[in-house]
Amino acid sequence: MKTIHSLCALLATALLFAGVATAQAFSSGSTGSDGALNYTTAGTYYFNPDALGLDPAGDNIFNFTTINIASGVNLVLQNNNLRGIPVVWLATGNVTIAGQLTLDGASAPNLSTLAVGATWITLRVPTMPGPGGYPGGVGALQGTAASPGLGPGGGPISGTPCSYSGSGSFATAANTPDTTPGPTYGNIQLVPLIGGSGGSGGCLPTAATQSDSAGGTGGAGGGAIRIVSSTSISVTGTITSQGGSANNGRDGGNAGGPGSGGAINLIAPTVTGTGTLNVNGGSSPCCSFPFGGGYILINASNSPSFTGTTSGGIITYRPLLAPPLPTFGTPPTISVVSVNGTSVPQPPQGQFETPDVTINSATPVTINISASGVPVGTVVQLQIISELAADQFISCNPLAGTTASSTATCSASFPTSVSAILASAVW
Repeated sequence: MKTIHSLCALLATALLFAGVATAQAFSSGSTGSDGALNYTTAGTYYFNPDALGLDPAGDNIFNFTTINIASGVNLVLQNNNLRGIPVVWLATGNVTIAGQLTLDGASAPNLSTLAVGATWITLRVPTMPGPGGYPGGVGALQGTAASPGLGPGGGPISGTPCSYSGSGSFATAANTPDTTPGPTYGNIQLVPLIGGSGGSGGCLPTAATQSDSAGGTGGAGGGAIRIVSSTSISVTGTITSQGGSANNGRDGGNAGGPGSGGAINLIAPTVTGTGTLNVNGGSSPCCSFPFGGGYILINASNSPSFTGTTSGGIITYRPLLAPPLPTFGTPPTISVVSVNGTSVPQPPQGQFETPDVTINSATPVTINISASGVPVGTVVQLQIISELAADQFISCNPLAGTTASSTATCSASFPTSVSAILASAVW
């Protein structure tokens, strides 16, 4: 069974692996066609391959010559800019990370401190994961149940009536009696390469009776990255793929669950440095126990010459992986392409404050879905989260066409105000 979730076009991927150990000279597999990735001026930057004219194939595999992230630079890899799938950086030469490389899942807002009305309700959307990770679920409202976290280790809704928020898991699960974790998944080889899972939204206890009572949103899962160099990787700065933290609900609503950490894989003949690799799970206002951690894997001939700090779920050193290196098939994708005949920008942002599409209809409208790499006949499920109405859960028509290219339609009524669409499919 494969699972794919989409925040208007949030993607997950199934990756294929092939590896053979040989004695020949090590090659990252990079063609060098993307040139050097070089950030030298201090500041925060957002890696956007479309804006940089990189990766027209859309598979998130980049072919650099060298990679340099200087001290004082924070290079952020966002889910929407990177098609929602894991990132692979290949380099023919040296990789130097003296600054910070960030693939963290987003943390939830604190609803208890925000003003009544649209200011807080517009923040009730799934939190955005790092690329290759999964969103956190949204909290309950009066008449609307909380949503579980997304991903293979998504935090469940637990208790009857709902009592605890579920925390996201990956390599490890939460170790606390105050939250129920999702199942662990993945493996130390990071095949397939995949990110962390989201925490569930918070429930409404029986005592939470006010009209604006709301459960908190769950934190999102950290992303996944594989960096491969033909020569060396040095990390004196930080690579972080932490899970997003949960936060408080509103007027008696429970806090959500935190997201799990993601995955970091470094492959080179020499991997050195005194920096930090971090795949910790997010935190929660309920307790200070460790939550679901991710994976760190270092493949090198000189292992373990990296002497910096590693933190998270499972940290492993393995021998250098010789060619052929991991290869990747076409990632499965699901996209919401139009609503009521209006095209949805790609990638969509899915934010209440800046809607991707404006419609004006009091009757049901058509939602067009496209998919690639998803079996024909799969049913796409939509969760429509509205500013002023209860959540809707809608099944689309089965996907028709071919596995390489298929389409489906759904029909839904949108209330006055703003709505966000979360799409998912399981097969």
